[in-house]
Amino acid sequence: MKSDMNKDDFLGKWLSGELSNEERKAFENSEDYLAYKDILKGVERLERPVFDVEKGLKEQKIYNASYNKSKSSKVIKLRTWMYSAAAVILVIIGLRTIFFQDVRIRTEMAQTQTITLPDNSVVTLNADSSLKYDKDSFTEDRVLQLQGEAFFDVSKGSTFTVSTKNGEITVLGTEFDVYSRNKKLEVHCFEGKVSVKKDDNEVILTQGKATRSNENESLSLFEITKLKPDWLHGKSSFYEVSLDQLIKELERQYNIKINTGNVDVKRVFTGFFNHDDLETALRTSFDPMNISYTFEGEKIIALKNK
Repeated sequence: MKSDMNKDDFLGKWLSGELSNEERKAFENSEDYLAYKDILKGVERLERPVFDVEKGLKEQKIYNASYNKSKSSKVIKLRTWMYSAAAVILVIIGLRTIFFQDVRIRTEMAQTQTITLPDNSVVTLNADSSLKYDKDSFTEDRVLQLQGEAFFDVSKGSTFTVSTKNGEITVLGTEFDVYSRNKKLEVHCFEGKVSVKKDDNEVILTQGKATRSNENESLSLFEITKLKPDWLHGKSSFYEVSLDQLIKELERQYNIKINTGNVDVKRVFTGFFNHDDLETALRTSFDPMNISYTFEGEKIIALKNK
């Protein structure tokens, strides 16, 4: 959020659609956006205030006439509902635990977890991932927020939406995988139909289709042949990804730290590693790249070019 703009004015402009495209995109990429978007659901349930301008002016004139301690007249600053709502949002942030029943689930390094949602949809979180939803409203709106990677088996019903900082995924009832880390988004559709939105781009995925994008890239399409994501079966697979992405996944799945030294982490990697044996995973990952590795501790590995 811009530091030179008053917070409630900024949020009011967002609510009323008055932000420029540049301001809107910057805000939607900020850490605050998902929280404010969730909070707005609660604001919309509040009764919209009715402002009687004529009555207010009349009362103010009477007050001004009876107020003798000051010769200067008072000025009433009238705000629209949208600007008032911004101030309401800030209050609700402070009282969030009173108004919302947020459910937050997080996996640690080297951990996966399967969760059954209130609508009987099933979510499996990959390592170092989290999801959040409003317990009170979930069965009605079926919206949750995801950070990291998860596989979804969505029960039939109303629209089901997964919000991430990199885009929004909407389905009716299907099986799909979402990867959203840093500024990369990747979605695989294993059954049914999935809508993926990123900025002003939208693609529709059907069974066997997938899409990916990085920071400033549009959504690109590709095909998949598997019936489920490999990580559900204890294997991480990669196709033309940076070595840096491979290393981060190794760290997540084995709860280790890898020091890259002078290794070029922008090199492209295609391959896989299993989650049940660290030595084998390291050999599978780095031998094809002509990179050697040594243990500097139980959980610390150092890399260097051969």
